[in-house]
Amino acid sequence: MKITSIHNQKILALRKLYKSNERKHSEVFIAEGKKEVERGLMAGFEAVSVYYSSDIIDKISLENIVSKIRNKAEFTDLDKSVYEKIAYRDNTEGIIALFRKKVHVLEDISVGYNDIFVILEAIEKPGNLGAILRSSNAAGVKAIILTETKVDQYHPNVIRSSLGAVFEIPVIITSNSKVLEWLKIHNIKAYSAALPSYASIFQLDLRGNISLVFGAESDGLSDFWIKSSDEIFTIPMKGIIDSLNVSVSVAISLYEAVRQGRILSN
Repeated sequence: MKITSIHNQKILALRKLYKSNERKHSEVFIAEGKKEVERGLMAGFEAVSVYYSSDIIDKISLENIVSKIRNKAEFTDLDKSVYEKIAYRDNTEGIIALFRKKVHVLEDISVGYNDIFVILEAIEKPGNLGAILRSSNAAGVKAIILTETKVDQYHPNVIRSSLGAVFEIPVIITSNSKVLEWLKIHNIKAYSAALPSYASIFQLDLRGNISLVFGAESDGLSDFWIKSSDEIFTIPMKGIIDSLNVSVSVAISLYEAVRQGRILSN
């Protein structure tokens, strides 16, 4: 039976998950859009519930998504007007899935050779984290590590701006001290973006197992990383601008590492 009321109990429960506090204490999170839902399923995330509007999504697209679900999931058809009112963003193609969260820890990560990790200290904006996930997936990053974090990795803006990359890269939430200990155990060098620095990112040897460390958009890196890093670097800039958006800084730094010989699969 199609749900036609925004006040339906299922709809009210779903809308709560768009709120940070509700999502934080829930075992599930929301993904909107065909591409995002498909990538979540392909990455092995468990779909608990699927909300769709048969007035919006075409039958073939829906059947294609259903064929990828390996567990028992609840399907709920929504009237177009109800779907449009609950969707977080426009043009989500008539489908929303609730996925069960995955929790990763440092001990889960196997360190090989020529691995690269991105460490983000106290990052604040979900859109930036999403963009970093997207660049990191493209550049072959092994894991993203959030320390002293202020952002929810399952925020709808993270899902949207990552274009589904959030499903592909392990995201670990830990403390500065724990990740530094882990880096030392595995002999992973820490290169931190901060000022003042006399080293350009283009002067560093970024081969082997490394981590690139970036701070919050507003305050930059704390003294902890300034004192603990193997090298402090900057990205050379010409003009009146003295800083870049953190997601841009991460992308530039990652592709300098790629330029130095990291092999990307086709």
